[in-house]
Amino acid sequence: MSNDLTKITTEIKTYQSIGGQAIFEIGRRLNWVKKHDLAHGKFMNWLQSINLTKDAADRFMKIDNQLSNDGTYRHLGISALYLIATMPPEERDKPQQLNSGETKKPDEMTVRELREVKKKLKQREQELADRDETIANQQAELEDNRKAQLEQKVITKTVTKEVPVKPDDYDEIKAKVVELEEQSAKDKENIEYYKRELKAAERINKNANSYDKLQEQELKRKKRQAEIDGYNASLKINDWIPELQKLSQEDVDEMGEQAQKNLQKRLELLQRSIDRLSSMLGGRRIIEGEYQS
Repeated sequence: MSNDLTKITTEIKTYQSIGGQAIFEIGRRLNWVKKHDLAHGKFMNWLQSINLTKDAADRFMKIDNQLSNDGTYRHLGISALYLIATMPPEERDKPQQLNSGETKKPDEMTVRELREVKKKLKQREQELADRDETIANQQAELEDNRKAQLEQKVITKTVTKEVPVKPDDYDEIKAKVVELEEQSAKDKENIEYYKRELKAAERINKNANSYDKLQEQELKRKKRQAEIDGYNASLKINDWIPELQKLSQEDVDEMGEQAQKNLQKRLELLQRSIDRLSSMLGGRRIIEGEYQS
């Protein structure tokens, strides 16, 4: 195929005078010009220069695109070729029954018969589309009904929940927690006071020349430090009590075996520390798990 627009123009005019086979040749050349933009963006102007309307050119190009590889239709005119080219590909070679009762293939039909067949095919296509839409709507309706039925089913489940029994000393401990929380504020003030006292004592120790004075200040420092440690321990215990107290039997049951083991191990260590400190506070000692005065 040439890229010379003048040559192609001459060829098209020649084929216009021949007809038949020329329809495909004209369509092929129109497609070639448009595809390669040989008219430099002025395809419509060029069509006018060769006395072709856009609709006529579209018909030629459609025929070439759809039917150029099939020699069956070479004897037909442009109207019949265009009607066949715009039929569904799977229907172009099928025998079709006409209103007259005859059965013909598209390439055997007249233009009027082709229009009749195309009308029937379009009606059938619309019927199939309507049927598919109806089926889709029915399926959607069934799905909506199924979901609605599932939502209407109420599953009643009886849950038995163990209510932890409140220990006899629960209220007493709770009241003690409140008391300790109130004391916490005072404890913090005392700790700051003792820290200031310690700093003052350390400054005095640096300037003391008397051994007795140094010993007195050291004893005071140790006492102050011990009091600070005692208050700090009280504050930490005060923080632990609410955390431990809020755990219920249900919490323990649901925390998992490993978490239970970890908690049990820490509680045992805590209990030993409590027993040791309790014995020191009460002047008691522990023998084989029992307190001895």
